[in-house]
Amino acid sequence: MQLSLRHLPADVLGLADHARRALSGGSLGGLPVVRRLAEIPRPEERHDPGERKHLVQPLREALAALEPPSRVETSLSVLERPGSFCVVTGQQPGFLGGPLYTLYKAMQACRLAGELSGLWGVPVVPLFWNHADDHDLAEVQHAYLLNRNLDLQRVGLAGLSSGRIPIGDLHLSEERNHLAATRAMLVQAFEEFPGSLAAVELLFPRSGETLARALSRALTALLGEHGLVVVEPEWLRGDFSRALAEIVGSDPLPPLAAGSGSQPAIDPEGAALLFRVDEGGRRALRPGGDGFRYDGEGGSRTPSELAAEIVQDPKHWSAGALLRPLVQDRVFPTCAYVGGWGELAYHAQLSRLRDHCDLPRTPFVPRISITLLDQPTRLSLEKFDASLAEVLARGGAVEAQPQSDLPPVIEALRQTAREAGEALRAHRPELAELEPALAVNLKKTADQVKQLVEKIATKAERVHANRSGKGKRHLRRIQNTLVPRGQPQERILSPLPFTARFGREWIEALYRELPPLASEHLVALLDEQIEEQDA
Repeated sequence: MQLSLRHLPADVLGLADHARRALSGGSLGGLPVVRRLAEIPRPEERHDPGERKHLVQPLREALAALEPPSRVETSLSVLERPGSFCVVTGQQPGFLGGPLYTLYKAMQACRLAGELSGLWGVPVVPLFWNHADDHDLAEVQHAYLLNRNLDLQRVGLAGLSSGRIPIGDLHLSEERNHLAATRAMLVQAFEEFPGSLAAVELLFPRSGETLARALSRALTALLGEHGLVVVEPEWLRGDFSRALAEIVGSDPLPPLAAGSGSQPAIDPEGAALLFRVDEGGRRALRPGGDGFRYDGEGGSRTPSELAAEIVQDPKHWSAGALLRPLVQDRVFPTCAYVGGWGELAYHAQLSRLRDHCDLPRTPFVPRISITLLDQPTRLSLEKFDASLAEVLARGGAVEAQPQSDLPPVIEALRQTAREAGEALRAHRPELAELEPALAVNLKKTADQVKQLVEKIATKAERVHANRSGKGKRHLRRIQNTLVPRGQPQERILSPLPFTARFGREWIEALYRELPPLASEHLVALLDEQIEEQDA
């Protein structure tokens, strides 16, 4: 298939003030925000060969179960060698691959790693942190797709209730979660496209998998050929916990508070900085008392006492959002991080803490933002005489044009219906003299005749509206494809509808065109010939 990119202004979807400052100044809170490739410096080596080998071996063993492409093994071998680095990105796992921007993050990490490798003359590996420790199941157990009527349909998994159990610990089963029925419904929803079955098999979780493992499998299959290494926290729990213990033991609270300012994205005083995970789920530890305390706990522990607890029992700990970037950079030879504007807001709070922990201020690369635009949606925009930029900027608000050019036959039908009803009702008095009940029946018949003819006229009007491009079907396509639920497409829709329709080819076509950096909003024009269904 053919795919081409167009560029819209960076703020077409709206930009927060901190994003505007970052783009104009190249930094936020002392954190470098990358606008050009040359702004990413080649880091110093911070890992010895033994650390690298210790890092790679459990990844190699875990990824082998996913039967990855050979390029993944190449990436792992590269990570073992001193002088190599990695571009890190990540996201919590979601049903059917999560929202589209999860895929875009992983693709951008691969493209950026390739560009940096060529620029520096050293290997750079793309790495995706699959945040399976997250426990917000309500946010990730469903996905949205467009049904045949172009209505937005919510599809989720039955029988899921996690409490505080991490997503990576919730294994799915055919019986409990009705996987077969949901899978069959999805295949049927896209049965008109030859790639529907393959797309569902790729993105739908299998019995025995978690949502996290389903995402790891899908991303490895889609982007393993481009060197992507997916990491689930459980695979490196010991390494992450040791890094977390070092950070916690350094007494991170004063520098974290000092770097957060008066209006932080995440208030460090009340934030869950880390979690202990046991049979009861995740238990948050926040600042309090002598250092850290559990929610609802009367006592507390000092930073050094908590660090000792982590070291003694490393299998049960997980970093919160504010400490996770530091844990990543302690464990991985990171040269850049790809994230969204929301992530940038709290990453910018960490500069003083990074200095305190002797960690570099890893350059932050704003993730690429993309809207997929297929031919039927372009036609609907043309029929409404609406530009994509206007639709995106207005959150999908499109005003339907008045129907001033209705064919004369439609009004003629309605006039005939009115006249027929009046003509029939005119006979009621004479009929009532014969039998009152017959007069009542005549009135009902007159009303029914009028309603039946009016129904035909209404159908004719709807057909005309659809054909002229000003009908509700075109409006639904514009709104539910481009700005579903009033949100950017990439935040709501999953990759499944596009993969069912275009196969994996659209992903490879987008990858070929995707720049490693782009502050503008990108529009990907999908140019495969698809027959219009609205005739």
